Amino acid sequence: MNINLDKTIRAMAVALDLAQISSVKNATIVEDISNVNFSKHNYLNHSKRTTYIALKLGEHFNLSEITMQKLYITALLHDIGAANSLKESHISNTFVIEHCKKGSEIIKDFPVYSNISPLILFHHENFDGSGAMGLKGDEIPFVSQLIRLSDLVELLYSEKSPSHVQKNSIIEWVKSNSNSIFSQELVDGFLYIAEIDIFWFDIENISFMDFILDNISPKLGISLDLFQFEKIAYILASIIDNKSAFTAKHSRGIADLAYMVSKHVGYSDEKCLQMKIAGLLHDIGKLAIPNSILDKNGSLTEDEFSIIKSHVYFTKVILDRIEDIREISDWASNHHEKLNGNGYPRKLDAPKLSEECRIMCVCDIYQALTEDRPYRSGLNSHRALAILDGMIDDGLICNDALNKLKTTLVENGFI
Repeated sequence: MNINLDKTIRAMAVALDLAQISSVKNATIVEDISNVNFSKHNYLNHSKRTTYIALKLGEHFNLSEITMQKLYITALLHDIGAANSLKESHISNTFVIEHCKKGSEIIKDFPVYSNISPLILFHHENFDGSGAMGLKGDEIPFVSQLIRLSDLVELLYSEKSPSHVQKNSIIEWVKSNSNSIFSQELVDGFLYIAEIDIFWFDIENISFMDFILDNISPKLGISLDLFQFEKIAYILASIIDNKSAFTAKHSRGIADLAYMVSKHVGYSDEKCLQMKIAGLLHDIGKLAIPNSILDKNGSLTEDEFSIIKSHVYFTKVILDRIEDIREISDWASNHHEKLNGNGYPRKLDAPKLSEECRIMCVCDIYQALTEDRPYRSGLNSHRALAILDGMIDDGLICNDALNKLKTTLVENGFI
C-alpha cells in the first residue's frame, strides 16, 4: 500500500490549524512582539498561508530543491509542538519554548525528513538574539528565519478585510522590525515579493483555491508504506490523547483492541495494520473541539453536545484529504454510527455499516467504559460488556462484532 506523503502532510497541517483554532479561544496571554496582539487571529488557513509566503521567499533566495522541500514540510508542520499545549495558544509566552522543543522532538519520529527537527526548534528565534532560545544572526538556520517571518506575516494578515487594505501596514510592520526580529536581507526579500500584486491576490484567495499552493510547492515524489504511515498515526494519536485529561491513552487503547480483534477475525496482516491505524486516528477530529467542552466534568448542554458530535465530521474531513486511505477514513470516522440509524454524524444504518466499522464502534465503547477518567474509575470488563449487551438489545451495536470482541478479550487474558 502506497500513501502520498504530500497529501499526508497537508492533512496533518489541516489538523494542526484546527487545533490552533480550538485552543486560541482560551488564550489570554500573547507573545509580546512590537505591541501586536494575535489572539483574535483565525488559524483556519494558518499553515497553508505561512507555507505559501515561505515558499515565495525561498524562490526569491533561489534555494536548492532539497532546501525548498525542507522549507515546505517545516512550514506546514511548524506548529506541531503547539498542539500538545492546547490549553493555551502557541503564541503564549509561557509556551513558546515548550512548543518549539516539543515540535522538534515529535518530528524526530517522522519517517522521512526527520532532519528538519532543528528547523522547527528554532522557528521562533529573532535575528537580534531576543528570541525564545537566544540564538542570534546566522546561528539561526535560514529556513527557520524564513518561517519566522512568514508565520508573523500570516498572523498579521486578517481574512476579514481585502489584502489591498492591509498590505501597506503589514509591509511597514516588517520594515520596522528590520535587524531586530528579522535580518535586513530577509526584510529586503519580503519587500521585493510584496511589491508584486499576485502575491497579495494569492494570499487573499488561498483559503479556497488549493491550486495556489499546489503550483508553488516542490514535488516531493515520495510515497509512504503502511509501516511509515503507522509512525505518523502514532504521532497524531499522541497529540490527540494529550489534548485532554479525559483521553490520556484512548486512541492507542482502541488501536490495540481493533488490531487484536482483526487478528482474531483472520484479516490479512495489511488489513490488521489498517485497522490499528484507524483506531489511532479515529479521534483526530477532537483537535477541533475546545478543551472547555472536552474537559467538562458534568453533563453537556445541547449546544456543547452538538459541538462534540462534530469531531467525527472533522476526522473524516482531515483523513479524506489523503486519497489513498479512504477505507481507513471510513472505519475511523463511523465509530459513532448506530445500526438503527440514530448515530452521528451521517445517521448511517445497518446496511451501510461495514464489519470493520462495527468492530471499531464496539472497541471504542469498550475502551471508553474501561479506562479511567478524572471523574470516575474505569469499569471492569464484565460491567462494561454488560452495558454493551444492553446496547445490542436496543438495536444500537452489532452482536457479531461484540462477540468477536468478547472472544478476543478471552483469548488475550483480559477476562
